[in-house]
Amino acid sequence: MDEPRRSGLREARRDRGWTQEEAADQLARLAWVRRGERVGVNADMIAKWERGDKSPSSRYRELLCLLYGATPEYLGIARVTKSRASAVPVPASPAVTERSLVDALGGAAAILDQLGAAGGILAPRMFDAWKDDVMQRRAMLKLMGIMPAVTVLPSATESARRSRSGKPTPDNVRDMDYLADRYQTLYHSTAPAALMTPVVAHLSTLGDLLRQDPGPAERRRLLANRARVGTLAGRLSFFDLQDSMAARAYYSLALEAAREADDHLQATAALAHVAFIPAAEHGFSAALDYLHGASEHLRSQPCGPIASWLAAVESEMHTNAGNSTTALRAIDRARDALTAPGLIPDLPWFDYYDATRLHGFAGYATLRANRYDDARTELSTALGKLSRSAVKQRAVFLADLATVELHQGDLDHACTIAADAAHQLHQAGYATGAGRLRDLRAALEPWNTTTPVRALDDQLAALN
Repeated sequence: MDEPRRSGLREARRDRGWTQEEAADQLARLAWVRRGERVGVNADMIAKWERGDKSPSSRYRELLCLLYGATPEYLGIARVTKSRASAVPVPASPAVTERSLVDALGGAAAILDQLGAAGGILAPRMFDAWKDDVMQRRAMLKLMGIMPAVTVLPSATESARRSRSGKPTPDNVRDMDYLADRYQTLYHSTAPAALMTPVVAHLSTLGDLLRQDPGPAERRRLLANRARVGTLAGRLSFFDLQDSMAARAYYSLALEAAREADDHLQATAALAHVAFIPAAEHGFSAALDYLHGASEHLRSQPCGPIASWLAAVESEMHTNAGNSTTALRAIDRARDALTAPGLIPDLPWFDYYDATRLHGFAGYATLRANRYDDARTELSTALGKLSRSAVKQRAVFLADLATVELHQGDLDHACTIAADAAHQLHQAGYATGAGRLRDLRAALEPWNTTTPVRALDDQLAALN
């Protein structure tokens, strides 16, 4: 009796726990991001390939190799010539250290689906952005001595052959503005690594468009868009992914674009965001210098809400430096600036600060000043007014409120609130929120053996 035919395709799919229908969905998603094509693959096609009833075309062979991170020989779909027909194939090992290449791409592809028709302009750059990330991870694995030999990424020649954006049209410019709005919304509740891929692709596409010599009005709009999305990329890199070097580069790109577009408000925002980088390493003098530079830009185009934000950021710098009195004075200035009369420009990119966030800044400053009743009031007010979709910011406020309850002697309540913060971070990773939770957990050391702390540890373990 003949032995059943080995199917590398079937094994690779089962290793990932996918049904044939799920494998077809993943393959279709990859085809859209990789080629900008809608393919008609279904579960029946997957079954026929796995049984050997049909052989996938060259197009599908490439996609299957990308999908499973393996060679055609391993999957059993390599073309067999007459000279090789009698040879016994020796399958290569799959890329076991990377569950599959599409696993890393899947989140970004799902976001691309959410962007709708406008997202089509990113397709030529999406795969490049993701590929660069994969190659960086592969280089690190090689240095660690654990990188397998399988490599199925497209060559530079192939990448160069793919179409690039042509001369900007009004529709292109509108699409880029629409996409920037969508990223801004998605930021608050989306996994940062998934969002980063389309954001980087967006910046690359902007570079393509700007090199096509657009007219003055279109160029200025594209530069303003680059400033906005560059700042968002910096925020993702620094606050979410803890990559300060990448954050500096993106903020620099945003600052240059804002200055060329003569947009002082976006220049203010980019420069002020840079201040967080030295502050994270206790370089508070350098951080305040960046804030001073941001204030200089703001003098050319005054704006109460942004002036308030600068004062609130300054309060955080002074709080972390241990200067509580100066920090609280900065909070007072932030309140005055936010309520000052005057016209407020429409700034769709400036959605990360308002009166609710100011309560959060005030809660942090009063917490670190040991004014726990005031901190509870400020943080509770912030949480009550914050949108439920702003899960990252909610996690930070909850972690601070849990710290207040711990200092007030309510261990059970502190752990319950901290568990809620951890739940928020499950929905969308956020390094800043995770850092606040780590600080709280360190303060809980004396109660390690208690039931509330053990329960909290179970929640925190799932974040790692």
